[in-house]
Amino acid sequence: MSGGKVFVETLRRIAYRKASQLNGENFDWWFDIGDEKKLIEWFCHNINEQNVLTEEELTEFESLGPTHRLSQKDLDKVLATCPKGADFRHGNLPEMTIEKLEEEVKELQLIRNLKIQRRNKQQLMASGIHHMPMRLKDEEEECTKLLRDTQEQLVVENAKLNFTLSKVFEEVQHLTALYSTTGSERRPGQQTIFLSHLSLDDYLQQEEQCTAALTEYTKKQLFKGITELVESSDIEKFQLVDITSQSLQGECNETRTDYRQQMARIQAAYNSGQRQLILAKAKEQSTKARLQHMEQIISLMRNRKLIDLNGAKAKKNSLTKELTLVNVQIEHLVNKQLPDLIVENAQLLNMPVVKGNFDLQMARQDYYTSKQDQVASQLLKQKTRFELLHLAYEIELCKHRDVHRQLEHLTAELEQCKGDFLQRLDMLSNKSLQPSRIQRSIIDSTDTSTIRLCQIFDVDNKQQQLFRTFSGLEQEVRNLQKEVISFKEQLGTTQREHSNLWSALESDIERLQSVMYSSSKQLLLHCEELSEPLQRLECQLQRLPQIIGNIADNIKSKRQILASNLSLQGERVLYVYFFQDPDKLKAIVENLERKISTQNIGSES
Repeated sequence: MSGGKVFVETLRRIAYRKASQLNGENFDWWFDIGDEKKLIEWFCHNINEQNVLTEEELTEFESLGPTHRLSQKDLDKVLATCPKGADFRHGNLPEMTIEKLEEEVKELQLIRNLKIQRRNKQQLMASGIHHMPMRLKDEEEECTKLLRDTQEQLVVENAKLNFTLSKVFEEVQHLTALYSTTGSERRPGQQTIFLSHLSLDDYLQQEEQCTAALTEYTKKQLFKGITELVESSDIEKFQLVDITSQSLQGECNETRTDYRQQMARIQAAYNSGQRQLILAKAKEQSTKARLQHMEQIISLMRNRKLIDLNGAKAKKNSLTKELTLVNVQIEHLVNKQLPDLIVENAQLLNMPVVKGNFDLQMARQDYYTSKQDQVASQLLKQKTRFELLHLAYEIELCKHRDVHRQLEHLTAELEQCKGDFLQRLDMLSNKSLQPSRIQRSIIDSTDTSTIRLCQIFDVDNKQQQLFRTFSGLEQEVRNLQKEVISFKEQLGTTQREHSNLWSALESDIERLQSVMYSSSKQLLLHCEELSEPLQRLECQLQRLPQIIGNIADNIKSKRQILASNLSLQGERVLYVYFFQDPDKLKAIVENLERKISTQNIGSES
């Protein structure tokens, strides 16, 4: 902003009435002169509305009257008291020489040229300002459209936010009603959601009835004494009875005594019966054996008809002796071994009785265990119901704890948002942020946000200003915007360069791939155009050793010819001199010419 505009803005700030009619460009020349420039700059940066007299102060000044104010003569007297050497602007000009006048003319010409340049600049600025309203009008229309769209969007978002807040409020009320009402406070028609709200009176009553019925059934089936009946297993009933034992006389239990007596009678009857049965079977077997023997003798007699009596008698005597021995053995068996075996077998007669006792005991045990299993299954079912109910309560308690934790977290976040909102409200209610009635160009010291913004711009600026103005802040913002635009342009150029380099690199890669890979997509170690020359070169390289060998043989043969022929050696030397030392060759030729000339002269003479 030019100095004249700053001056006009200062006049507007101090509420000068005709400030709107003034043009800042007309006061730019004040800032080109030394004394006036300092005074005007001081005026623009230090004078504000506090230095202006109010209407009340003016009325008080006018009320003093002319007697209390200094007249022109009094002022002249006061000025006369000042030193005579003081330089006043409106005093008499001293006499000046031509050189000083010429210097002053040159200075004035420089000032004139400077003013012409400024005028040209101001004309350019005026032309830009002339076109600025049109641009500003377009921008105003765009801003108005953007403002309208933004306002409509904000209205829609506000409606959505209000609807969401109403829904949240209803859900919070519903959730509060769910968690605040207990089972006793719940209304009859209200739907139960949580298990803790259900009444367990009916359930507990049914469980008590079930427990009472189970107790009655247990008392009926598992009566008193059934345990003793099941567990009263007489060990002697499950053993073989020895009738020779003397424990029968000392027994006190009548049941056991009768049991032993009955078993003794059974064993005695069994002993006699078995003895008679065995003897009868033995007689039967002996009779059968005799009959078979007689039948054999009769058959022999029929076949032979003549019997040797002496041989028969001898055989009879031998058989008689064997029969006596057999009878002795039979008497020993019948009198000694057979009774012992019968007694031993008789002791096994109580095995069916023992088996029956075992079966009865097992049946009692099965009955007792089946009833116990029925009672245990009912108890397990009842315990399962209680555990299932307890587990459901624990699951619901865990869910309630999770909801409580989430609600506490949400409450903390809402409290934080509330604190931030109140802080923003306090910040927005600050007087320094509120627009003042009087437009000021100097930033107030209480406007902390704007001052911090200025400090951000003053980081790179080593020169600190005493007063910060909004115009300077706007200029810094414009400079920052220009830097951003330049950075964006540089970034765009670098991106374009990168894209160009990338496209060039991709094209080079494609060319390299087209060169390195053939049409069959196979990697080639050399170019197809060079394959034929390389093949010819390879053939020539294969022929090269043969050619070198031929050359070596040719050189060897020539060396042999050269060694045997002196004239060829002389020619070789001359050829060597021709290529390596022409001067020496020339001297040799001249020498030969002289020799030939002398020989010719001698021959002529």
